[in-house]
Amino acid sequence: MRGKIKLVWLFSAFLLTMCRGYGEPVSTIEGLSCRTYTAYLQDGLTTSKGLECYYTCPTGTVGPFDFTADPSLSATKGDLDRQFCGIAPQPFTPTAIPSASPTPPASPTVPATATVEISPTAEASVTAAIPATGQSVVTGQVLMCDLGAHLINFRIVQPPPDLTNKTLTAQISDIESACYVNPTNPSLLTCGLPAGATFPARITVSLDGTVVNDFTYHGIGCEILNTAVPTTTP
Repeated sequence: MRGKIKLVWLFSAFLLTMCRGYGEPVSTIEGLSCRTYTAYLQDGLTTSKGLECYYTCPTGTVGPFDFTADPSLSATKGDLDRQFCGIAPQPFTPTAIPSASPTPPASPTVPATATVEISPTAEASVTAAIPATGQSVVTGQVLMCDLGAHLINFRIVQPPPDLTNKTLTAQISDIESACYVNPTNPSLLTCGLPAGATFPARITVSLDGTVVNDFTYHGIGCEILNTAVPTTTP
């Protein structure tokens, strides 16, 4: 009888040394090392499961501590430092973020428009451009067109060309026209309007047989004036 009691005691002691079974260690928070366990014959004849953990503090490793669930699910590293190492968390100082000044939207680029230069001495509605065929005599600007007197005045270029000993001829609508420098107003070249001239009329002026002006006059401003040739510069 005494021998059986001794065997029962030895068997119970053996079971007590084998009261927990462990799984592989895991680490879910820096410094925290846990492994699952199954406890047998703990608190009577019940079986329980949980986590047995160790935590590394600046002064060394502390533990073991038992948890029923992963502590990383309800605690942070700062919580573990405060609970197991006695380290107070650093006070949080919010950092002001400078507000960026809004960048104004870029202004749309207006496409450049072509600039047309108009000669101050030429009237585009009256005469066409004068081709540079030589030293021009007139600008192409018509100062007077009198259908009644059959006269037309053209502005002479400035400074005026030297017409000494040169032969000046002109054609209006391909009809010869007698022209001369107006003796009263030397800035004008006065020409006769041929009876058969029609508008628009091609006008050519030649010096010694060389064409120096060739343009088209559309007859704008021609009227029956029956007035004398102007004697002053307009």
